[in-house]
Amino acid sequence: MAMKKGIFFTIDALLASGIIIIAILLISNFYSVEQQKANVNYASQDLVRVFSTMTVGESDNEYARALIAQGQVTNINNTIFEQVGDFWANNDIVLAKNLITNLSDAIIPGNYGFSVLVNGEEIYSRNIPVKRVLVSSRKIVSGIAKAKPTEGFTARALLSGIKSKKTNAYAYFGGYEGDGNLTKKLTLPNDVISFNSSYLEVDAGGNFNLYINGFFSGSYAKGSGGGGDMRADKWNLSDDYLANFRAGENKININFTSGGSYIAGGFLRVAYITSSLNDTQTPGYEKYMFPGIEGTINLYSSVYVPNSLNDMSVFLNYSSNYTMFLRLGNTTIYENNTNGTKTEITLANSTLRDLIDYSIFNQNTIPLRMGLANATSLSGTADAVLVSDVSGSMEFCSQTSSWSGPFSQGYSPTRGCIYNGMWRGNELWYWVYYNGNPTGYAEANQTNWNNGLNDLCGCRWNTNCGTDVTKLSIYKTAADNFVNISLNITGNKVGLVDFSETNPWPVYINTCSRRSSTTTIFPDSIARTSDLTNSKSQISDMINATESWWGTCTCCGINKAVEMLNSQSGSQREKYIILMSDGEANVQCSQQSNGTAIRDAVQSAWDACNQGISVYSIAFGADADTATMQRMNCSGGRYYNAVDASNLQQAYNEIAGEINKLSYNEQTINTSNLAKSFVHPSSYIEFNYTASDTQFNKLPLSFETDRFENNISTGTLTIYANTSVLDAKVTSYSGSKWTDNLVVNSNTIYRLSDYGDDYQILGDPFAVNIPISSINQGANSITISTGLNSTYTTNGSSDDRVIYTLLLNGFSDYSAVVAKSDGCSWNVAFEDETFSTIKIPAGYAGSDACSYTSATKTYDSNDALDSTVYQLFNNLDLDKDGKLEVKIDENSLDFSTLTISKVPSLWGPAIIEIRVWE
Repeated sequence: MAMKKGIFFTIDALLASGIIIIAILLISNFYSVEQQKANVNYASQDLVRVFSTMTVGESDNEYARALIAQGQVTNINNTIFEQVGDFWANNDIVLAKNLITNLSDAIIPGNYGFSVLVNGEEIYSRNIPVKRVLVSSRKIVSGIAKAKPTEGFTARALLSGIKSKKTNAYAYFGGYEGDGNLTKKLTLPNDVISFNSSYLEVDAGGNFNLYINGFFSGSYAKGSGGGGDMRADKWNLSDDYLANFRAGENKININFTSGGSYIAGGFLRVAYITSSLNDTQTPGYEKYMFPGIEGTINLYSSVYVPNSLNDMSVFLNYSSNYTMFLRLGNTTIYENNTNGTKTEITLANSTLRDLIDYSIFNQNTIPLRMGLANATSLSGTADAVLVSDVSGSMEFCSQTSSWSGPFSQGYSPTRGCIYNGMWRGNELWYWVYYNGNPTGYAEANQTNWNNGLNDLCGCRWNTNCGTDVTKLSIYKTAADNFVNISLNITGNKVGLVDFSETNPWPVYINTCSRRSSTTTIFPDSIARTSDLTNSKSQISDMINATESWWGTCTCCGINKAVEMLNSQSGSQREKYIILMSDGEANVQCSQQSNGTAIRDAVQSAWDACNQGISVYSIAFGADADTATMQRMNCSGGRYYNAVDASNLQQAYNEIAGEINKLSYNEQTINTSNLAKSFVHPSSYIEFNYTASDTQFNKLPLSFETDRFENNISTGTLTIYANTSVLDAKVTSYSGSKWTDNLVVNSNTIYRLSDYGDDYQILGDPFAVNIPISSINQGANSITISTGLNSTYTTNGSSDDRVIYTLLLNGFSDYSAVVAKSDGCSWNVAFEDETFSTIKIPAGYAGSDACSYTSATKTYDSNDALDSTVYQLFNNLDLDKDGKLEVKIDENSLDFSTLTISKVPSLWGPAIIEIRVWE
């Protein structure tokens, strides 16, 4: 047994020893392989690190120095990899291979193989076969690409000046400037080269002569240039008068020869050529120049401040025997009577700041009014006829809501006037009830009166209303107020028609006796008439003498009023009928013949409207036939249901006010008793405001939209891309009205009612400014209107338009980075149909030809200078028709070119790979 144990032990020991030996051999071999792999990896990484950080100039290598000396290496600060990449990009593969060979021998042991690849293309390789291990390391190098330069160019261009440009200068007239000869100032740049044309557009009150700087410049007749109501006459001035203009300040005189001595809006435009790059006003400063007025001071205009107002001052040079006032917005900032003495007065900023809120000026058009106190009046064209029901029921008490019972009227030879009621002696009477309580009584009795020819006697109503008043009395008061309101406007006229019916029972001459002779009165059912008149006293006396009679022939009253208006009014006047009735029509008219009195009444109203007469209808009292009266207002007239005295008064007042608005013709000035006054054109208002940020290299040019050519008045302002707006104003010919509202892109920009409901005391702008922040690129909708007061708006003029100044970009920013920046010889077209050859840069001697014309737009997009010049030309071509808006030459342009290298966004990147093996 002992031998067995010994044998087993020996075998186990041998097996264990074998396992240990094998393990040692395996571990040793693995360590050897990993060590070799680590060494190769270190070699690869060392080579990448050295070649990506060491520059060519830093390498202590004879071959590298030779390349530098020969000019093969142009940038000694390139890393080895960057230089290898440059050689590869330029297809200098041999140079790249030799540089790697000379620099790598000292780094990579000779028993190692290695190769260099750029974007997978092998540049260098040691021809040693791969035996066991290969390690690859990569490095990204930016700014390198095959067939691309290792550096690029970008350029920008800007205008340092211009050869010339054509633009416009304007002298604007206010909404109304008068009354007398006028003087305006027109300021032009000091470096005007020439004047191209001049144009005058005004809504003048009469014929006039024009003088420019004292030189006669034509006679112009009102209406000869296409003008009319709220439309301007338009004249292109003869080129013979261009010589009368001069650089700097120009004095424009308008001397009236006949007709009205005023201008209700308009402008003088002068087109000129200048070499000024920027000929606009000084930033942060505005100056409103008052027109010179010789005659009677009467000015409606406006001022505008583009930003926050810091300070202002006013200088006035004038003379008048009457109190002269100056109002901005709704604030009177000056009022004084100098008794004809010539006065020069300055209102300083400290004074004005205490008078008016400066915040209202910020980007707002402010109405301006200058005039003489109590010197103006209104003029109207209304012819209105009061057509009034004077039937017997108008004698009833105003608060009656029920009677003692229905009644009928008749006549008894023995007992006189008969009504279904209660007899009291020889008189029929009954109680008048209101809310169930008796308030008085009405009598149908025998009445005596005189018709101007005879003493008459017949049955008429008489009423005792106690503390109440008759409806007739209420009518008299209300109608009299209507007359006062209507005839407060010079030119308006009022007439009168009282209608009832032909007497329904006998009317006796002298006494109520069957033995007396009878007569027929009111055969046409018309009790009284008064012709159209502007005499308040005449028509008021007639109203106060109004009497009530019998029945109600409504159609008779309207037909008579139409007859009066057709014979006494005219085609240029506005015609109105104001119908009032307290009951129901009960008499027919053969002129209408519709079978019933009510139908005839309605038809008569519409017959009037069909003849251009506006009919207003008022149903008065609880017993009025409201259903019929509602059917009778037409042609712009309105219906009123006046149930009591206050309602009737309100109805007549509203109708009078509305008629005044609708027929208002103009505001006139009473000059017959006014001594001559004047405002000197040296008068001004000066504004200093916070200037907006200065806009770099912007070129201003003025433009006009087409006339709106509609009476709404609405139009479109289109702003070209890549431009900005310096200023924009909407013109408005308001005629005898006021410009009262401007809406831009659905936003209200100007509203005259912000300064008061009564426009008569406010200024009237001809040009309403649009804040530039309210204008968008592309199409902008514009709507401007006029009005007579805050509640009555009218349309605008078809001559309205927008006059605006655009800022063109006089520079182009840095172009994309491209391979070269050599320049070109450009063929350029201009808006004046001329062409020019411009060498860019100046003195360019190359053969490249570029073009910017309507026929061709060609340039080398791989040339930075060509690209930026093309963009600049495109900026100067607003409508992209291939023609520049301004004329330039080589001396007008400045350039800046940059060389770009080592910029990741330039080219590439390229991937350089190092492979090392054993």
